[in-house]
Amino acid sequence: MNIQASIVRTSIATVLGTAALAASSLATAAEYSVSIVNLTPGMHFTPVIVAAHSPSARMFTSGTHASSELQAIAEGGDTSAMNALLSSIGASIDNGEGLVAPGASESFTVEGSATNSVLSLTTMLLPTNDGFAGLSAVALPDGAIGDSRTYNVIGYDAGTEANDELVGGGAPGVAGFPAPPPVVATGTGTGGTGIPGRVEGFVHVHKPLIGDLDPNGGVSDVNSAIHGWLNPVARVTITKISDNNAPGGTGPSAVSDLTGQVYSSTALEIFWQAASSDAAGIAGYEVSRDGQVVNTSDALSLFEEGLQAGTSYEYSVRAIDSNGVAGDSASVTLTTNSQ
Repeated sequence: MNIQASIVRTSIATVLGTAALAASSLATAAEYSVSIVNLTPGMHFTPVIVAAHSPSARMFTSGTHASSELQAIAEGGDTSAMNALLSSIGASIDNGEGLVAPGASESFTVEGSATNSVLSLTTMLLPTNDGFAGLSAVALPDGAIGDSRTYNVIGYDAGTEANDELVGGGAPGVAGFPAPPPVVATGTGTGGTGIPGRVEGFVHVHKPLIGDLDPNGGVSDVNSAIHGWLNPVARVTITKISDNNAPGGTGPSAVSDLTGQVYSSTALEIFWQAASSDAAGIAGYEVSRDGQVVNTSDALSLFEEGLQAGTSYEYSVRAIDSNGVAGDSASVTLTTNSQ
């Protein structure tokens, strides 16, 4: 991640000193939805890593040497080292579940705070030797809920491997690019002799792929008719979807005096006192039974029937304000009568 060459390894001890603050800030953090769209006609993205983190950190910086964490992503799509490094500085992280095909999109959710106020993401471009798409430390939207920013993302070269354009293992330091079945299906070849090249040694804008049209030889295993691209390669949209730090308050309080009454083997009722209102005002209460939302209303009680006899149910109640910000949950467990 560069984290400026592994957090610029900017005295990682100093950055780690803010990790506890980052963790505590997330308790009242703003939540963000991040969507990425693959704009290329023939390239796949490896599983994307998205993180809200401290401005002192960088996943990568153009014109500088790539960190080992970035190299693992750019050469093989491996995000594990980047995940570990980001976690060590208290970042809020979300990871993709698989390849993102040409024209496809994927969405993520992260939490920002006064400490974790910028967003970065990276994903390998396949088929390339060490190409990746990424955003590095862009500011999170700081306006009202719904505030959104869109970025056109270009393709970068990590500068850690010569671009021979041949199928290979994908491990850092091993020549060649990985070719999982969906990528092979787009038209990669085999048996190429390789494009002459060198290891540049720094992150830079990726030059056009050369490729050829020979699936069983030629100079490249890249299909020149399919795998070329023009920047931008991706479009990223970041949207604020909730905010516990809204002006005038930090969201509703928890409800108080949550209790209940069992009436029979199949019916019960729960009751609570109103939550304290923040500046936005209380819009209603969300009730969950055993982790599943069963009711949302402005009432201060809920009657349920049709339950199972002799069964324990855990009910949780939380207030929601008019901005959609939720307070802490209160819980109570009730057991219906045996038949």
